[in-house]
Amino acid sequence: MSDLHKLFLKRIKERENSSGLNTLSEDADSDIEESYHSEQMNNISPLYRTRNLGDDKANIEILEHLESEKNRLFPIQEKCYDPDSNISFQTYFSPPQGNNAPIFILHHGAGSSSMTFCKLTEALTKSNTAGNKVPGVFTFDARGHGNTESDKNINYSLSVLTRDCQFVLNSFLQKHVSDSSLFLVGHSLGGAVFTNCLVEQKVNSKNIRGLVMLDIVEETAVRALNSMPAFINKRPASFLSLQACIDWHIKEMHLLHNEESAKLSIPDLLNRKSSHYYWKTDLKETSPYWPSWFTKLSENFISCGSNVAKMLILSGHETLDTNLIVGQMQGKYQLVVFNNNPKVGHFLHEDISSQIAITLMDFVRRNDNPEDYMKNELGFIPKWGGKINR
Repeated sequence: MSDLHKLFLKRIKERENSSGLNTLSEDADSDIEESYHSEQMNNISPLYRTRNLGDDKANIEILEHLESEKNRLFPIQEKCYDPDSNISFQTYFSPPQGNNAPIFILHHGAGSSSMTFCKLTEALTKSNTAGNKVPGVFTFDARGHGNTESDKNINYSLSVLTRDCQFVLNSFLQKHVSDSSLFLVGHSLGGAVFTNCLVEQKVNSKNIRGLVMLDIVEETAVRALNSMPAFINKRPASFLSLQACIDWHIKEMHLLHNEESAKLSIPDLLNRKSSHYYWKTDLKETSPYWPSWFTKLSENFISCGSNVAKMLILSGHETLDTNLIVGQMQGKYQLVVFNNNPKVGHFLHEDISSQIAITLMDFVRRNDNPEDYMKNELGFIPKWGGKINR
């Protein structure tokens, strides 16, 4: 191995460690048998077998870009240790600017990480509420995901994920938040976790004003779980470069449509071991817990948090189940659908982050202080007792 190659490897390891990508030592190759490598190569998509790790410069550039954007968007990055579960949760916080500016609390879905919200965070923090207040954003990596440090044999049941969320949020609120209004935004499984948090009422805050679910409908989600084994089997076990994994998401599977966002979200899903990049989260390990994830989600979403405004944002027209149809007719939540756009998929907060940010900010303006919204933006003052019932 040349000195130049060693220097490249050293730089990659430094970048990966700082970005949460765990690496093995230079001697790790000797610990991995050739038969193992052959088996893994068979699991790599043929389109990406030729995209080898030789372009170390490209991997370094992707990691440096991720690290730079992560630090810019989330100036406060802390570990939150839970002694009961022995898990150290990685948290990210962009503080609000302005007295009592609202805070968005974001929760990612299964197999994802906090970095899926980078572009949404950027768009939100460029937005202003009344009085030029800039909203804050808080998010964290769930157990077994991202840069959260978890033990083996992880329990991914909804009840346990809910408890984790309650612990992290209560720790965050105790340390950072006073009177800011809070708006919970959960993507896919994250929406189910937040809904369950409100059902159990164990988050120590009376300032939760809103709950938003991104692209999740109970019946659709339950049906989708039936196809998950096929998806997992089709998913390459490893990639030879970060760009190869990005290309797989965008060009082969069409899971993402925004490469700028993918270059921030995808590298955070991978660990480098020897000459390959492997998934941090083994989705097969989550399969025993799938039945618990979305059971009674629609009913709970409609009924939870009597004083909490709700919104469901979908990437396309899905068949709403009975609870959601009745709830919409009764005005229990707002429904927003982004359809007729081939560039919008399940990760709509990545694909069209600016549009999602605009939708969320409008939701905040209408529900954080309804009286002011009606007076300042609609031009009239409510007459039924002067108060708006949320």
